[in-house]
Amino acid sequence: MQVNSNQRKRVQGFTLIEMIGVLAVIAILASMLIPKIFEAINSARINNTIQSYNAIKTGVLDHYGKYGAINLLGTTQTAYAAGSAQMNAYDRQILLPEALIDKPFVARVGTNWVIQAVAGGLTTDAVTGINSSYDLDGSGTANNDAGGASFVVEAVISSVATADAIDISTRLDGLSMSQPANSALADLAGRVKYATPVNGLTDVYIYICHR
Repeated sequence: MQVNSNQRKRVQGFTLIEMIGVLAVIAILASMLIPKIFEAINSARINNTIQSYNAIKTGVLDHYGKYGAINLLGTTQTAYAAGSAQMNAYDRQILLPEALIDKPFVARVGTNWVIQAVAGGLTTDAVTGINSSYDLDGSGTANNDAGGASFVVEAVISSVATADAIDISTRLDGLSMSQPANSALADLAGRVKYATPVNGLTDVYIYICHR
């Protein structure tokens, strides 16, 4: 029985060179697409964090407009550092019960996060150099640009990667009041501030409002 040429081609299948060519094309496409995929995922995390922050900000302003007060929830403010006793979950204890937000603040970066109301002018933390004042106009004087404030409401996100902290600052404050990419310096200007990163991590503080 004689096998025609078309049958012989089907029996032979792909050659080794053809397989190598296909794998090479797949490798090139993967090298181009994978970084873009990770970049998109990271951008989505930052976007979701900022969207959650904006929702909380609207709720805080609505609460202040309705009641004319910022409730410190009876906490004693004696220090200022992420993780200390002054963290009072303002979103969960004030805004949610008043139905001013749909869900608590959620950060897609860092390890822990909270919305807190703190007394203005708290003692500067000796390690981080951070306190409850904000240099909102970038003038170099951190006084909340209102002659000092009695209370400040802010979002705090702990253990944020330096690149993510810079990205958040850039999106909320603009390039003029943010550190350049890959910087390892502190950022104390604008609505977003953080201390000098340690081992690539820092705590990020984001201003919401003050009185």
